[in-house]
Amino acid sequence: CCQKCRIQRCNAEYVASFSPSGGLQEEVLPDVDYCIALRAYSLCTRRTAHGCRGDLVYHSAVFRIKELFAQHNCSSDGPTSSAKAPSTSKPPVVDVCNYESRVLASGPAAQQKKYGHCGLFGDPHLRTFRDEFQTCRVEGAWPLIHNRYLSVQVTNVPVVEGSSATATNK
Repeated sequence: CCQKCRIQRCNAEYVASFSPSGGLQEEVLPDVDYCIALRAYSLCTRRTAHGCRGDLVYHSAVFRIKELFAQHNCSSDGPTSSAKAPSTSKPPVVDVCNYESRVLASGPAAQQKKYGHCGLFGDPHLRTFRDEFQTCRVEGAWPLIHNRYLSVQVTNVPVVEGSSATATNK
């Protein structure tokens, strides 16, 4: 009857393909291997599509996959797994979620970690990483944060029909 949305599993498998125990390293990943991983990610999202109708995470992933295919000049046709032997052990969850380990773990950046905060509230009022405030009267979906490590999309609707004021509802 009802298929459950499994987009988080697809996301985790894709990220794990770049972890040290998963084999592929993002920094030195040949385009061919990257395209193989991307095609596998795309296939996984297509297989869970039926259960993900209306799921913002799913639709964001599908959109991002299309962007990555274009960015890396990947064809959607081709193999979805490399000829390498599969890993016998699964990476620990911390490896999957800890993007800093590859980027900030060594050198001067390791001692100078500085975390930023971005908040969204109200109409929506946005407090940026530079501590500035912005008011957005945007209707529909729009990217709040979009970078190499994180993509956050929000959806705004009119507060009252006919009003230019909007509020975030997703």
